[in-house]
Amino acid sequence: MPSAPPLNEQPVTAVRPKSVDTAFLLFVVNAVIGLVGSIISFTVSKDTVRDSLRASGKFASDADLDKALTASLVFAAVVAVILFALYFLFAFKMRAGRNWARMTLAILGILAILLSVLSLTTEGTAPLAIVVSVVQILLIGGAVYYMFTADSKAYFETNRRR
Repeated sequence: MPSAPPLNEQPVTAVRPKSVDTAFLLFVVNAVIGLVGSIISFTVSKDTVRDSLRASGKFASDADLDKALTASLVFAAVVAVILFALYFLFAFKMRAGRNWARMTLAILGILAILLSVLSLTTEGTAPLAIVVSVVQILLIGGAVYYMFTADSKAYFETNRRR
């Protein structure tokens, strides 16, 4: 029967490779771009949402319309804050060596890339939106790539054993 390890032996801690830090940085830059884009979108789309609500004919007065508009924008902002908080949580956990966070970011990243590519094929997409989408595709693609390099895999494998 093997003997127990000595009590004074420290657990092996993996040194975080540069590729993991690079993936983390790419995810953070992508999140900041997304956050700025969301703020701009909320600001610009306010009139569009107001016109859509007015056209529905469901509101008796402008005060009711303004209440509905405010409620819908607050709801969208709360959802956006929760999603960005989760995104940052996953990125920080990935950086700390948690494999579940790496896999979550990889799956979400691949889905985001696919949806972004599909959005590029939509007619009437503004040129700036196309540029931002392409930048985000490159950032996410790079981050996913760096999470799965050999040194990154070794880092996550070592952290799995802790």
